Order: sequence, then C-alpha cells, then structure tokens
Amino acid sequence: MADLKISELPVVIAASAASVIPIVQSGVTSQISVTNLTKEYIRKAEHDVSDVSTTQTINLSTIVSLNILKVVNPGLTLTLQFPLVPIEGQICQFTTLTNTVTLVVGTAGSYSINPSFAGAPAAGFNATYVYHIEDTTWYRIA
Repeated sequence: MADLKISELPVVIAASAASVIPIVQSGVTSQISVTNLTKEYIRKAEHDVSDVSTTQTINLSTIVSLNILKVVNPGLTLTLQFPLVPIEGQICQFTTLTNTVTLVVGTAGSYSINPSFAGAPAAGFNATYVYHIEDTTWYRIA
C-alpha cells in the first residue's frame, strides 16, 4: 500500500471495537484499540462555574457541557437559555447549588425541551439533556 496523507484516507463514521488508532507514547509510535482508548479511568470535563446573585437570564455554555450555577442569594428566578445552535448529540448539563431557585425555560431558539426543568427545585438540583436534531428537541437523560 502506498503512503497516503491522512486527508486521502477513507472516512470512517463509527469505529468498531477492534479497530486500531496510531498513537505516539514516550516517543514511540504504537497502536491502541478503540476499546482500550475509550475505557474510562478518570473522568475529566471542562466546566463553567458562575456565581449568581440576581434574578437574570443565564446563557448555558456553548463551549462546555457542564454548567455549575452557584446561587448566592435565595429566592432568585433564573431563566436558563440552552445553546441556540446545538449540534446532534450535544450534551447540556446544569446544576444549581447553595440556595433554592425558581427555574424558567428560555424562549430563544427554535427547539423544544422534553421534559421541562421549570419549577422551584432545591439546592443541588441537576439535569442533563441531549440534543436530537431530527426533531429539534433537547431530551432529558439524567
């Protein structure tokens, strides 16, 4: 087989568990299977932490999936706006800490939230949604 540039290789949409990927470790080029590459050892995730002290609309991050809302004052109303241009399978997760807060679903964007998270949950409430582009809906998965 002739040497090919990466851009000339066939495109794979989903890798089977036995597929291998080249990897350079300690200066040595080796291979790792998709199964071993996707094993979870320590979970790390970029996250956004916001101190919230007034009633307001909060735009949940379009860059990271984890949104931590530290509610400084009790009795606030927060309108949570999900990302306006989500991609298929995008995860959006949020948690409200420290105080009880009233949550309202933001109305910008042309998508649905199913089921809604609106209400007055106690401190520590969290929800995780995944976006399904086919029917433009954020579905609660946890």
